Amino acid sequence: MFSTKGTILYFAILILSVIFTIAMSLSLIIFGQLKMQREIGYSVIALCAADTGVERALYAIYKDGNLSFSASTTLENGASYTVQVSDGSLCGAAFFCIKSRGNFKGVTRAIDASF
Repeated sequence: MFSTKGTILYFAILILSVIFTIAMSLSLIIFGQLKMQREIGYSVIALCAADTGVERALYAIYKDGNLSFSASTTLENGASYTVQVSDGSLCGAAFFCIKSRGNFKGVTRAIDASF
């Protein structure tokens, strides 16, 4: 004869194990999505920093006529940019090329402009 004593305990442990596994899986997915959302925000800030570098280079070209401009600056929000202006003959452009790279908390975005 089979004894049915304790089977409810086995079922309870089985159900709790399934619930725990589902909860852990969902938490891993949710934390991964939160990290991705945060990095999207960082990406926007890095792109704005790169755009700031392009604007700084355009200002240097307009004000000083400096076609060999290079700068690296950290902004107030912690983002930084590095920008280089080179002669158009070096990059295949008619006049000049601007390469700007923005960084924020490990995320890097770049903008290349040629005129």
